Amino acid sequence: MEYIPPKGKKGKRISIALVVIACIGLIGAAVLSVPYRLFYQMLAVGVYIFSFELLNRYYLTTFRYMVTEDDFIITKRLGKRVQTVCCLSLSTMIGVEKTPKTKEEKAAFVQRYGKPPIRYNYCQSLSPKVSYCILFDFNGRCAQIVFEGNERMVNHLQQCARSKKESENDIL
Repeated sequence: MEYIPPKGKKGKRISIALVVIACIGLIGAAVLSVPYRLFYQMLAVGVYIFSFELLNRYYLTTFRYMVTEDDFIITKRLGKRVQTVCCLSLSTMIGVEKTPKTKEEKAAFVQRYGKPPIRYNYCQSLSPKVSYCILFDFNGRCAQIVFEGNERMVNHLQQCARSKKESENDIL
């Protein structure tokens, strides 16, 4: 099973807005006689660099999520370069949850699983409307991977987690 989420436009729009702000800041600091001109120019260059980081991460990068018989695999494509960034064995999976958005949902999530010390975000969009997190065991600690999956993939992962729990209960 494979899913490639659509690209969101929020990262691109914020990046363009930051480039415009940085250009106005650079031109304004160069033309106007303001005190601490170098500080404002360095700040504008920092905003300019940050805007390209946003564009690179949320618009030029494409994530692909795959579920095989034993693994959950995330690959990242940037231009012609394709890189596997996550290969998670389904045997270490604790559960699959919808990523909590509200304060109450976050409190319930922390009460159920604790606050995971390890968290990876592999979402295609800057702030997706719906995202999911896979919780898995990493050296005895609960870790979390946030991704944008479709309902079919999430249902399959939840079914794998349920069958794993049932097999563990049968062993005990």
